[in-house]
Amino acid sequence: MEQIKNKLKKLPDSPGVYLMKDKEGNVIYVGKASSLSKRVRSYFTSSGNNTKVLILSEKIYDFEVIPVASEAEALILENQLIKKYQPKYNTNLKDGKSYPLLKITKEDFPSVQIVREKKEKNAIYFGPFTNKKLLKETMRFLRKFYPVRNCKKDIYSGKVKLCIQYHIGRCAGPCENKITKEEYQRLVEGIIAFFEGKYKEFEKKLKKWMLEEIKNLNFEEADKIKKRLFLLNEMAKKFPIREEEDLYKYGQENILFNLSKILNLEKIPNLIEGYDVSNISGTLAVGSKVSFLGGIPYKDGYRRYKIKTVKGIDDYKMLEEVLIRRFDTEEERKQLPDLILIDGGKGQLGIAISVLKRYNLKIPVISLAKKEEKIYVDWKEEPIKLDFSSPELQLLQRIRNEAHRFAISYHRKLRSKRFKFSFLDEIYGIGEKIKTKVVMNFPDVNLLANAKIEDLKKIGIGEKTGEKIIEKAKEVMNYEKTE
Repeated sequence: MEQIKNKLKKLPDSPGVYLMKDKEGNVIYVGKASSLSKRVRSYFTSSGNNTKVLILSEKIYDFEVIPVASEAEALILENQLIKKYQPKYNTNLKDGKSYPLLKITKEDFPSVQIVREKKEKNAIYFGPFTNKKLLKETMRFLRKFYPVRNCKKDIYSGKVKLCIQYHIGRCAGPCENKITKEEYQRLVEGIIAFFEGKYKEFEKKLKKWMLEEIKNLNFEEADKIKKRLFLLNEMAKKFPIREEEDLYKYGQENILFNLSKILNLEKIPNLIEGYDVSNISGTLAVGSKVSFLGGIPYKDGYRRYKIKTVKGIDDYKMLEEVLIRRFDTEEERKQLPDLILIDGGKGQLGIAISVLKRYNLKIPVISLAKKEEKIYVDWKEEPIKLDFSSPELQLLQRIRNEAHRFAISYHRKLRSKRFKFSFLDEIYGIGEKIKTKVVMNFPDVNLLANAKIEDLKKIGIGEKTGEKIIEKAKEVMNYEKTE
């Protein structure tokens, strides 16, 4: 079982779905895990295994894993793949009796419940799911943002009173008409959008509803929708999840597993960081780091860098500064990527390798050159060339292009700030250092015009110079008001 041993070494410590296969290569079991590494290894170790695992482990001759961005994605992809393969050892899922379903009743004020029952026509169902605890935790989280009821009471009788769920903000209180039918339906749509992975589509609806309320001068209701829009985005951060069709396609292609073979990696690269730098004639130079988790953007892992130590045009030195700042402290090194992708060619690859060696970090690194899309690696003289239609190349391109976009957007933002503050050039005695301090500490001219001398003193600008700057900023603001 040498093949199994080698595959176990490559497992990432990340959420995902695993498929166990028999001698003939048939999928005999599909499962999900919060840590693929720990879960899959448990099938091949004797200690601590339960009866089900022990019975199943005797039948396993191979396995496949699909890392994803979150446990929520793993939950949904697992369900999709069970439906597809109907595995022999997932028998309990076939009739839906033994595993939980998410049920949304069809009525004026639907109830959202976790049930174990045969599917009925008078309800919408998601599942079955193999992890009831995770499903409960997911629903507990969602109901903070979309407070739908989960009771089975006859709320239309007029006899039901508000319960504790209303008072702790987990239910909108339809039993005592605390919410209209239309408003409540929007909450339910939010829940459905989550389990279908249709964040973007629902986000458009929320924006449309918010504008309608503003147009009708219903500002209180507009504010509620605005909060739900914000919470939807927060929800997407906590439970990254792609459209259901995209998730299924991703599961079928298993891009990250294939990428590990193409790039000769010791581990499946679930977390990939992409880097780029941007400048015009060496001015306002910036760098960017983007992160992709399970093949999709992971916004918490994005970071911008304003180049501090490099003068003039030197992309190599700028990249070096960005990577040093990324890895130069223990705090920064707490979360390390499985793969680093640099926008560039051999030269950029060499810079990245030298920085990693400085900190004794053994992180695989590649560079991707534009136009011919050649992949440079440190273990091979000639670059790797993939077909332009390759899903693996397309993922690397997305990461590279996103790093470029993020760097460019920051560069433009700084340029825009510099342009807005060009009036500083008219003040005698103000040099580049003072201009930079002003631009970096005051996002717009209005804030500067309303600043106090003490505010400028705090950033190292003298009283007389500060007075001139504030006076000039006020002139600019007054001029803009008359335009």
